[in-house]
Amino acid sequence: MEIKDLDYHIQFDEATRTVKFVGSIRLQNLPAYEPIKNFLRDVAKLCQGVSLTMDFKELQFVNSSGITTLSMFIIDSRKSASYQIKILGSLNVSWQSKSLSNFKKLWDQVVLEIA
Repeated sequence: MEIKDLDYHIQFDEATRTVKFVGSIRLQNLPAYEPIKNFLRDVAKLCQGVSLTMDFKELQFVNSSGITTLSMFIIDSRKSASYQIKILGSLNVSWQSKSLSNFKKLWDQVVLEIA
């Protein structure tokens, strides 16, 4: 499963249960993020009872609407609590250390690795 755009690429590897985000996501508003929201919901269904890794290390930028979409996904995941989420980030990408750590505040069971 994947979403491809000129500026970004999101791919789910079912074998490793990892969603990898690459590029820059600068969609105009929350409704524009619906395809990504639905993609993450579909991935979550495949990860019931196991873990899901979200790899942001190669995502150079995501705007506030994108952060909101990801935050809503974390909150929905917390409500179902049927799988664990591991988030991978990079200290080399300025937005990641601050924004990704907020996901742990939304759900204390999130495993956060920023290196």
